[in-house]
Amino acid sequence: MPIVPLIQWTGPEHHYTPKSGEWYWAVAIIASTAAVLAFIFGNSIFAIFIVIGAATLTLHAHHPPKEITVEINDRGVAINKTLYPFLHLESFWIDNDHNEPRLMIKSYKKLMPLISIIIRDTDDEEVRQILLKYIAEV
Repeated sequence: MPIVPLIQWTGPEHHYTPKSGEWYWAVAIIASTAAVLAFIFGNSIFAIFIVIGAATLTLHAHHPPKEITVEINDRGVAINKTLYPFLHLESFWIDNDHNEPRLMIKSYKKLMPLISIIIRDTDDEEVRQILLKYIAEV
């Protein structure tokens, strides 16, 4: 039996805010100060951890998010060809407290209990009506 797509849209992977040069300087100053203090107090492993964490933070903050494709079909929610079956999803709600509405899905999985998807270029009420047929709204 073929998979029937009910609604589909594309959107960013996550909300992105461009960072200024001052932000990067602040991260560098705070991280280097914390690393030096950790090293002075004899905790060199924590100092290395701070430097690696700050580098990872700045690299992640520098790259804009990728565009993802979200599809709700008769079997579940597919994000970039990864299907989350309705049997593994507990409930959903649509959060309208941001500039763009977000579909929040609560999963039964322990390692990924909450899935957040930005709804862009489609009606959030239509998404709500489709999901109400398959899982509960909280």
